[in-house]
Amino acid sequence: MKQVGPGEVLAHKYPEWVIMIIACDAEGRPNIMPAGWGMICSGDPRLVCVSIGLTRYTHRCIEETGEFVFAWAGEKQGQLVKDTGSTSGRDIDKFEKFRIRTADPAEISVPLLQGAAINLECRVTDSLLTGDHTIFVGEVVAAHLPDEPIATLLNFGGEFAPGAPIGDLT
Repeated sequence: MKQVGPGEVLAHKYPEWVIMIIACDAEGRPNIMPAGWGMICSGDPRLVCVSIGLTRYTHRCIEETGEFVFAWAGEKQGQLVKDTGSTSGRDIDKFEKFRIRTADPAEISVPLLQGAAINLECRVTDSLLTGDHTIFVGEVVAAHLPDEPIATLLNFGGEFAPGAPIGDLT
């Protein structure tokens, strides 16, 4: 075993799920961003968490409203990940510019992402400042699967490939 710098090690974390975070600002305008640092963090209660940079517009949106949608990107959303990850909701309406299809939520005020493999509606229960990011913990208050299974999108360091389709897990 050899010792290397942390950056070199982190370059070997792929493949990883692509998580799309949707949040609305105080005026109710939705924003979307891809996030590599998201995970399930509790089974009971059902909690997920995502780490978002302090300077990100989505960070401000979550702080203002305390709600977000945690969606696993679907296999055909690679271009959407690239487009939404290279622009800021401060400057443009990503939903309009990229013609992002949404669905109505059941419990919160944030739209769901059509074409995603999974959508989880979340209310923030906790947050932790971790250097240049905040980890937002969200309780899953509603969960949604598409009518037909959609494979998750995997990130291989900027290249994308489908994972296994997620079917009826009940």
